[in-house]
Amino acid sequence: MALRRPTPVILPMLVGLAVLFSTFAHAQGTTAPAALVGDPERGKTVYQRMGYCVNCHGWAGDGMAGSNPMAHATGANLRKTALDAEGLAQVIKCGLPGTPMPYHDTAAYRDDRCYGMVMADFEPGGVPVRGKTFRDKEVPHLVAYIQHYMIGLGKPTLEECALYYGAAADKACAYLRSE
Repeated sequence: MALRRPTPVILPMLVGLAVLFSTFAHAQGTTAPAALVGDPERGKTVYQRMGYCVNCHGWAGDGMAGSNPMAHATGANLRKTALDAEGLAQVIKCGLPGTPMPYHDTAAYRDDRCYGMVMADFEPGGVPVRGKTFRDKEVPHLVAYIQHYMIGLGKPTLEECALYYGAAADKACAYLRSE
């Protein structure tokens, strides 16, 4: 059976649709890949309950307070990060080998998607830390949450704490009332 060529009417229509969608995306100001567009409110759930990011980065993402605001965490200060959306997504998925930052991608280091490395590339005892894994579709939401509620915001405020903790804010944010 011979392959048929597309009819002359269909090909220009497909090209026209491609141009239309490309123009629409450009007009919307989308510079980040569609895969990195997320909902910050869904990202909060990932941060708090799925990835357990709060345990190391703290409720404010400043690396100063874990899930207990009076305890000191060990994570990086996300409020001061210079990473863009793609950089954040890569660190979330691949972690940072040689640091406590775990990877959250179930397939990380099985192939070379993470920094071009696989598990066999690491010395014994130096393998990246595996974190709580969650679906790839959750990463853009987490990135959106970090970008919206943490990056560039400076010192955490009582208002931010209340927004984070909701109904439990009176007790959880009491330490910020004295500041």
